[in-house]
This record gives sequence, C-alpha cells and structure tokens, in this order.
Amino acid sequence: MKKPRYAIVDIETTGGYASASKITEIAIYIFDGKKVVDEYTSLVNPQQPIPFHIQALTGISDEMVENAPVFEDIAEDIYHLLGSCIFVAHNVHFDYSFVQSELKAAGYEWKAQRLCTVRLSRKIFKGLPSYSLGKLCQSLGITIEDRHRAAGDAKATVTLFKKLYESDSEHFIKLVEQTNAKEQRLPTNIPVEVFNRLPNSTGIYLFKNNKGKIIYVGKAGNIKKRVISHFTGNNSGQRRQHFINEISDIDFQESGTELMAFLMECDMIKKIWPIYNRALKKYDPKYGLISYEDQNGYLRLSVCQIRKHITPLFAFNTVHESTQFLLQLINSYSLEFRLCSFFNSEKSNTERAEGLLKKELPDITEYNDRVLEAIESIQNSKRSFVIIDRGRHAEEKSYIYYKENKVFALGFVDNDLEFNAIDDVVENESLVHSNFYMNNLAMNFARLNPSRVQYLVGEPLEQA
Repeated sequence: MKKPRYAIVDIETTGGYASASKITEIAIYIFDGKKVVDEYTSLVNPQQPIPFHIQALTGISDEMVENAPVFEDIAEDIYHLLGSCIFVAHNVHFDYSFVQSELKAAGYEWKAQRLCTVRLSRKIFKGLPSYSLGKLCQSLGITIEDRHRAAGDAKATVTLFKKLYESDSEHFIKLVEQTNAKEQRLPTNIPVEVFNRLPNSTGIYLFKNNKGKIIYVGKAGNIKKRVISHFTGNNSGQRRQHFINEISDIDFQESGTELMAFLMECDMIKKIWPIYNRALKKYDPKYGLISYEDQNGYLRLSVCQIRKHITPLFAFNTVHESTQFLLQLINSYSLEFRLCSFFNSEKSNTERAEGLLKKELPDITEYNDRVLEAIESIQNSKRSFVIIDRGRHAEEKSYIYYKENKVFALGFVDNDLEFNAIDDVVENESLVHSNFYMNNLAMNFARLNPSRVQYLVGEPLEQA
C-alpha cells in the first residue's frame, strides 16, 4: 500500500475570510513521513490593498507584492504539487478554505483530506498551556524564524508535525486517515468527543457558543450526518465563518419522527430565537380573510395580504385557498357576491362596486345577520385531535396534541398509556408556541395519515 504524503501549508492573507480576502504569500512543504521531499514558496499579488494592521503583523507590504504573480499564474503549480497529498496546517480550516477558494477561482476543482496540527497536538501533547503555533513551539523547543511569514510558520509546522508523527503512539494520524478525516472537518474548538456522541437518528441539534448559549437550532433525519455537513462545502463567506468559529458545543434531542423534529425545531426557535436562525417569516400566512363595515352599513368580507397588526378571521398560504374558502362562505350563507372582495382582482372588485348602483342590494339588517352567522361558523369550527406515532425507542410513543385549531403540546409517553384524557397527560414543559406553519404541518399529516389520528372535537379532516 502506498504511503501517504503530507502537504504542510501556511499562508498569509489580506483578511480572515476567503470570500472577501486574498492570499499574499504561500509556502508548501511535501513530507513523506521521514523528510521533506519537495517545497514551494511565493509571494502573491492579491490585487487588493493589504490592510495596515496586517502589514504590521506580517511585514508584507503592498510594494512587496506589486510585482509578485497573481494566484492564477501559480495555480497550476500549486494544484499539481498538492495532488493527492493530505493537507496539513495549524488551524487547517483557515488555510484550506483560502487555497480551495483561490484554486476554484482559477478553474481547478480540488479537495483533499485534512489534518489539523492543533487537534493532533491536543491529543498527542496533552496538558500544554496553549496550542497556538507560537506558544506550542515554545513549549516543545521548536524555533520559529520569520514568524507570521508563510515559509517561517510552515517550516515550524513541519518540525511540529515530525514530532507529532514520531510521538503518535496511539496512531491518531493513521486513524484520521482511515476514517476519511471527519474529525478534521470539525472546527478546532469542538472536541471530537462531542461529535462522536451524536446519534444517527432523527431529531434536532443545538449549536452552542463558549458560554453555553444556543446560537442555532436545526432538524435532521440523521443528526450526526447533518451536523458534519455544516462544516463541509465551499462557502467561505464571513457570516458562515463567524458562525462556525463561534460553535463550541453541540447538543441534541431525538424526536422519533420527522414531523416531531420539524415541530420541535420551530417551537425552540420561537422560544429562544437563536442568533443564527433566520426568522420564521417565510412560514407565516400570506393572506387573510377580514370583515369590516362599509359606509352604507353593510358588513363586508374581504381577502387581503396580511400585514402587521392585522388579525384575520382565517389565514391562507395561497390566493387559491382564500378564493375557494370565500366562495364556499358565499354559497353556504347566501352572501352577496358584490359585497365580498377577493385578493388581487381589482378589476372585478371595481365592477362589483359599480354594480351596487345598478342592482338593488338586500336589507342591511338581514344581510348583516347572514354575514355574522358566517363569521360565527368560522370561529366555532374548532377541531382537536391527537397524532400518535412512534417514539424515540421501542418502549414509548410520541404524541402531538392539536387543540382548537393549533398545535398545543408535543411529548412522549409509555406505549401502554391510553389517550382517554389527553389534558391529564400534558405537562407544562410539553406546551409549545405554535404558528401557522406548525399548524399546517399537523393538519396535513392528520389528513394524509388518518390511522394515526384520534379525534377529540370536530369532524375528521377530508383526505386529499
């Protein structure tokens, strides 16, 4: 079996994020497990100004890189040099994201296994006060020449990696190579033990910062697989890098079913609004049915777009749903078509308004009574049911309590429990903050899976 080669890399850049910054210097040393067999170093013209504080840190000025090659000119050499080597760096995600981004911009699709000397040092040289390159080398007696220059830091990393390679009595390096380096995809501040305890089951996962605060909630059919996917891919944007760098711990809650995972995720987001979860506005209803009294005293029903401070009698996702609902009310309660307004039909609504002058309208009191009867039917058409499904393990089942037209509670109970009095089963911690999206999910599931639903109030939902 061919022994792997390691490309030990260090770069200097104009900033911290590959999406907006560029490489100013790169150094690559190819290590075969015993010695360096090839090397490459070069300044790089980033084609953008180098910020003053970075010039002060690295000593690389705009004048120094003015006549240096742009990355595109050296991309072919770097691509072939890296080849199928395992990519090694101190805080590997930083260097890897820049090199991959620059190669891609130059037309080269490249991926590699990664090894992080920070992670390896924490495992092999345990208990050191710091694992930054400078402090780590100081602890291990490694001299760094030209600190914060690519060649100087890369040479120090070569010496560090040799020590790691020789001291690796528990074969951590080989294990990482054999397991396709999943551990190396994790941010350096997440211990691999945290990832290893994640299950391959359905549920939600919680990313936390170093203070234990939840900063993101996600759902997954396979929690472990979904979590690792956050740390792969080519997105090198500043927001994503901030997000990844802030994650210090990962927790999870199994759900048993995918529907429960959806609802648990929505509920937790609404309760704590994690900083990296986008608002759930895309799940809010878009259209609503309202009533109002016109200048002649007639009660009117109208479909409009839901705005802030509008509380509709009924909400809809689509114009078609709202149209069908209002037409059904018109037919069921003999309402006057000309006194009802449909969304996005200004022409027909105007024609109806003009028609008021041409045709006699019904008695105001009698007509308004019919409208009030229609409104009352909406308000009284409340449905309650329980969705019963599998739990997180064989000894339990899950329940979703849909009470009076909204998701009211989620939970898990023993298999032998009967749902004769669901309100006695529900505990305070099972109550949820539902929204239109959650309610629709429960309704649609109940419609499609009648065998898993126990109705408490109202007629069963018609199957689609």
